[in-house]
Amino acid sequence: MHEEHRNHGPGSGHNASKKIRGARRWTLAAAAALVLCLAAPAAAQPHTLGAELWGQLEPNVGLLVIEGSSRKYPYVDAEGLVWAGAGTPQFGLRDNQLTAEALILAVKLRDPKGISDTRLGRYILSTGAVRAVHVDGGHAILRAPSKTHFELFGGVPVEGDIEGRRYDWIAGGRISQGLGKYGVIGGSYYNRHNAGQRSDEEVGADFSLRAAHWLDMAAKFSWEIVNPGLAEVIASVSSAIESGKFRGEAFVTKRSPTRMLQQTSLFTVLGDPGTLRTGANLFWRAAPRLDFWLEGAAADAQNKWGWTGYFRSVLRTDDEGNGSVLGEVRRQAISSVSQWTGIRLAAVVPIFEDHHQTVGLAPEFELVIPDERAAETGYVWPWGRLALQYKHEKGWTLAAAAEASSNQLQRIDVRGLARVAYQHTWRGKK
Repeated sequence: MHEEHRNHGPGSGHNASKKIRGARRWTLAAAAALVLCLAAPAAAQPHTLGAELWGQLEPNVGLLVIEGSSRKYPYVDAEGLVWAGAGTPQFGLRDNQLTAEALILAVKLRDPKGISDTRLGRYILSTGAVRAVHVDGGHAILRAPSKTHFELFGGVPVEGDIEGRRYDWIAGGRISQGLGKYGVIGGSYYNRHNAGQRSDEEVGADFSLRAAHWLDMAAKFSWEIVNPGLAEVIASVSSAIESGKFRGEAFVTKRSPTRMLQQTSLFTVLGDPGTLRTGANLFWRAAPRLDFWLEGAAADAQNKWGWTGYFRSVLRTDDEGNGSVLGEVRRQAISSVSQWTGIRLAAVVPIFEDHHQTVGLAPEFELVIPDERAAETGYVWPWGRLALQYKHEKGWTLAAAAEASSNQLQRIDVRGLARVAYQHTWRGKK
């Protein structure tokens, strides 16, 4: 909400979060069959097909992503996304062991008059203020003329191990009321059972409001019922001048540890030790190609208060924004929990470009200097990556990168990364 983190290079956002067990080749076959069916040229509607292959050395892991979508009829959509890979014991896989998992395999039915939507299959459920859930099931939306929306969802939560799901289920819903051009307000609820026992239950509320053309407000909060307490609170008030040259925002966030997601970049891994933050940030477009961000916040971690802040600038080297240079200085000071100063430099450098293809270089470097330094943990923790990317107008993308880092646990960690991707859109025959 108040800060957007962007990574350069082909290795961003693919850290394994848990072990994947058992080969599920049927999911890969089912997704491939879905894509082939979607590509059937039965109508002059757009079809898309995409595939990505990621590879990493030390540890040796791979990732294959296949996705396809089609709109054979104006009221039917379908999509599939499959994860497949082989790895090493660090991730619970032997070198010669292959596993596959359908992440998304769903069909969406849309009422021609826009009154209702229904989604069936495997998908990521994210609605209102309650937590996002990976589920096998259904999700239905009904829209009333009064701008009141009713949502119902239910199914079986997706787990890494398919065993033990016989008595697992989740169900819930959301009701929201549109306020015209001013915003929307809603309330949501879900109940989850694992092995026949209630494991999680939440109720939440959310709203967004445009009080004036220069003032926006948004908030959501959710309450855990099984273990009573706030699960998440996010609120912000932002204001911007009409030209967009200046924008300011005040925010507060509170999350339970189970809501925190893994992130790439050494800054984001070290920079989120607490569950409560409140502060403000300011954006300034100093020139057509030059932007500045300034943020400061009070943070609570392990019942200790401190502060965090950063100053960031981005200079675009061309009007289209294909090339850029980023610089950032960050400070975190929470006594006895996390105290360090960091510097970040990153760039996107176009090397070659014509009407059909582009080649770009993306170096990125971070340096963290902890307040408490010792020979055992290191005096500085550097992290760096150098990536080279090639893109062709026909939909091909090739990228390779080398990454190296050092931290308080490892003296040196070197990895090689590679990515091959293909994306194509076409229309079927009439």
